[in-house]
Order: sequence, then structure tokens, then C-alpha cells
Amino acid sequence: MTNKIVLRTSEEFMADFQPSYVPIFSLFLGKSQAYPEEVGEMTFKRLEAVGDLRMKAITPKDTEIKQVVARIGSKVFKKEFFANQYVQSNLQNREGNEDVVKQVVEENLKLADDLLLLGQGTAANNVVNNGLFWSGDSNYVLETSIEIDNANAWLTDLHAQIITAKIKADQVSGRKVVIFYGALMMPKINGLYAASGRSFKAALLEVLNLGGGQYSIAELPADVTPSNTNGWMIVNLDQVKLHYMTLPKLAAQGVNEEKMYSWHNFLAGTMMLEVLASKAIIRQPVTFEAA
Repeated sequence: MTNKIVLRTSEEFMADFQPSYVPIFSLFLGKSQAYPEEVGEMTFKRLEAVGDLRMKAITPKDTEIKQVVARIGSKVFKKEFFANQYVQSNLQNREGNEDVVKQVVEENLKLADDLLLLGQGTAANNVVNNGLFWSGDSNYVLETSIEIDNANAWLTDLHAQIITAKIKADQVSGRKVVIFYGALMMPKINGLYAASGRSFKAALLEVLNLGGGQYSIAELPADVTPSNTNGWMIVNLDQVKLHYMTLPKLAAQGVNEEKMYSWHNFLAGTMMLEVLASKAIIRQPVTFEAA
């Protein structure tokens, strides 16, 4: 008879793992690239056309053709790891052991969303890696904050402001998602028009997709939304690219028979969101008038 503990492999655990928290980074996995799990730095270079790119009329007498000017642009992806470990004595009751492991992985999903959003920075000029909320990418557009009417017409005002942003975002083709964020914003976008009782989001989505638009709506999880911020982002999913090393996971687990404990190692890596075209991400901060 033996009390030897047998654990599932980390791969088996992750295959069965069903989180209750849905990470925002999952929106960007459709166009993403994973890199080897090693610390380092990668620089992406590409030529960017600048200035007036439009052709000019020429005649048989012209000896010169208008020149297009290009510059070399670069983006840096700094690869770093985040890790922690859970250890439990073999002499303890092991019931619920996997529940703890699940809680840790779920919390690390929120960590990954923080990395994607903020890029380990507090503003656009100090990010380690360009993110969704803070970005130094030259193609990223951060608008000046606007004020939304907080009186009876606030839904109409909000609708009009979003459509104004849509017109700008539609200069770049592709599937788009409007991501709303902020504690003051959420009750409003989930509200109803008083006269008709119709959902604001349903009415907005109908207008966004008139004429064959490809829009969806998402909400930034409250757990990772920077405090005291409200607004929305329009993200072109076909014109952004997520770079990452490893998504949050239970990397390995096992039993130390000599010291009589089980161990569980967790791992995640940094991310960078590259904006492939100008206006592929437009972020619009919002303030609301006092009621």
C-alpha cells in the first residue's frame, strides 16, 4: 500500500482549464505570433512611405518623375518572463489542490491583460512594449478627451460621437471592434432608450454595420481597466498584430518525494501589440458632464 501522489501533467490540466475570466487579449490571437521562450529583445524594421504619395501628371516633355520618400521605422519587443510557484506539503489534505492552481492561472490571465493594455507603463511615452491602452506606435491614434452630455440626451450624444469616430476608423478596411471601458461608461452603453426601450448597444451595432460594416462590440473587463478612465477604442482586428512569448499557463508540476511536497510552476510572458496601419487603433477618452 502506498500514499504516493500522482499529478496530471501540466498539458492535461491546461487542456481542461475553463476560466471564468475572459481575457481581452483573446481578441487578438487570430493575428498573432509567438516567439521562443527566452529573455531578449526583438526589433522589427519596415519601410514607411511619408509625405505626399499621390502621383502627378506627366507629359512626354517631363524629364523627372515625382519621387516618393520613405523612412525606416522600427518597433522593439522586449521579451521578459513573469512566474510564481505554489507548493503544498504531501502531509496536508490535498482536496481542492487543483482549485488553487486554477485560481492562480486565472489571476495570471488578468496579469496578461494588464501587460497587453499598459505595456508596463503609465503613459504612451514610457511603455516597455506598445499596448492597447498605452502605445508609442506611430500608427496609434489617441484623441483629445471629449465631454458627453449627461442630461436627458446623453445616449444620443454618445451615439453621435461614436459614429464620428467610426467615419475616421473606416478609412482603413477590416473587421473592427469597439471596446468600451470605464465605470461610468458601462451603465450608459448597457442602457435603454427611454422612448422605445431599445438597447443602446443593439441600436448602435445596427448603425455601425449599415452598408456592409464588420463591427462588433466588446467591454474592457473592470479588473484591468485603469482607474478613473472612461471612453472607447475602435480596433481594426485585421490591421494589428499581437507578439508574445507565452500565454499564462501552468508550465510544469511535480512531486518532490524527498522533501514531501508537490510543486506547481506558473509562467507568462510579455506582449506587444503592433499597429500595422495608421488609424487601426483609435482611442477616445471621455468625460461626462455633471448631472
